[in-house]
Amino acid sequence: MFWLALPLTLLCFFSFKALYKQWPLPIFNPVLLSLIALISLLSLLGLPYEEYAQGSAPLSWLLEPAVVALALPLYQQAQHIRKQLKPILIACTFGVATSLLIVIPLAWLLGAEPNVIASLAPQSVTTPVAMGITASLGGIPALSAAVVIIVGIVGAAFGLPFLTKMGVTEPSAQGLAMGAAAHALGTARAIEHSETHGAYSSLALILCAVLMAFLAPLIFNFYMLFLS
Repeated sequence: MFWLALPLTLLCFFSFKALYKQWPLPIFNPVLLSLIALISLLSLLGLPYEEYAQGSAPLSWLLEPAVVALALPLYQQAQHIRKQLKPILIACTFGVATSLLIVIPLAWLLGAEPNVIASLAPQSVTTPVAMGITASLGGIPALSAAVVIIVGIVGAAFGLPFLTKMGVTEPSAQGLAMGAAAHALGTARAIEHSETHGAYSSLALILCAVLMAFLAPLIFNFYMLFLS
């Protein structure tokens, strides 16, 4: 399986991407379908994830330059973004705060333990940042990573159609929403849609990561103090 992991992953993704081009429905999102197909295959064959991860390591190595590449659409739209920086900062701050103010009390009401609540709190930022925040709050980084990935997949698959359905059609607004709510996967989907979507989504991805690192400990510790 070691040597099959990389070609199998690429085959799944590009096959489902071709399917998505034919039928561009949210349910046919190539990341979502690839994830389901690979998990099903590993489970069916009884193959350990560690072996698959080792074989597909080159894809993981490409994540770092891929993140750096997100700066390109941001640079291309820098002039427009500079003029709107204040409302963008306000929107991202509001988005991060709202996420925390909803997730933390909701998890508590559902009976989650403090370490689980800490793991769920930073679910709307990219995985490395979320795992770092979770660890600092005494949560479970692995659980946080899983939740972040699920949120990203759902956001990438359904985010743009949902925003359009709700009457949010401005490319900059859609891009900001995708980056703020669905982090890297949402940004990748936004870039596919247009350069403007990608630029604003990249900006929201960066700003929300910084804001979450600052606000999550404050709001989480306040809630824990209040709820205890």
